[in-house]
Amino acid sequence: MDTIKKIFSADHARQYDEKVIASKWLDPAIVFGLAYKFVNPGDRLLDVGIGTGVSSELFHKAGLKIHGIDFSPEMLDVCQSKQISMDLVEHDLSKTPYPLPADSMDHAVCTGVTHLFEDMSPIFRELSRILKADGTFAFVVADCDDGEDRIKKVDPKRHSHAKKVSIYCYSPALIDKILDSCGFKKVVDLKFWASAIGNRPGRYNAYVVQKR
Repeated sequence: MDTIKKIFSADHARQYDEKVIASKWLDPAIVFGLAYKFVNPGDRLLDVGIGTGVSSELFHKAGLKIHGIDFSPEMLDVCQSKQISMDLVEHDLSKTPYPLPADSMDHAVCTGVTHLFEDMSPIFRELSRILKADGTFAFVVADCDDGEDRIKKVDPKRHSHAKKVSIYCYSPALIDKILDSCGFKKVVDLKFWASAIGNRPGRYNAYVVQKR
């Protein structure tokens, strides 16, 4: 995790939005499109791994109250400058519990983060605690088939940190298992092929799930 923290700091934080545009990153637009019909102006949305706020900007424009949590103070500084959030919390997502009250959020979103976690169950359990009843969670994972190697190969020529960071993918069956164990039900999902930040092309799956 220390290596990851170093990546999401300094120049990377300042250049992050430029890299989003250059890579034609689709995740924020896709999760907004899938989740839009479940949200309302004035709802409270938690962006898990908010970074510079790219995934929250459309929800902010739609009238939602944005709250964010991230481990990078540099990324949070960039997000703060956009003035789209109600509050931002610096916290390592791998460490639970999160410093947020139970039943305090209507919705949550997470993009550009899940590939860093071999097991997302702790994140889902925390969101089950933080979200209100029937609250929705929209997220994107690197996709793979059952039985396929969950660690994706990254071309070091395209990503300078490829040898330092493992990229984990999730099959639909594994996602279903996590959802069931953490008190969520799947509402909609969408497979797509795209290039992530760092010019990492691959197969992805976007989900909207609901707290049971």
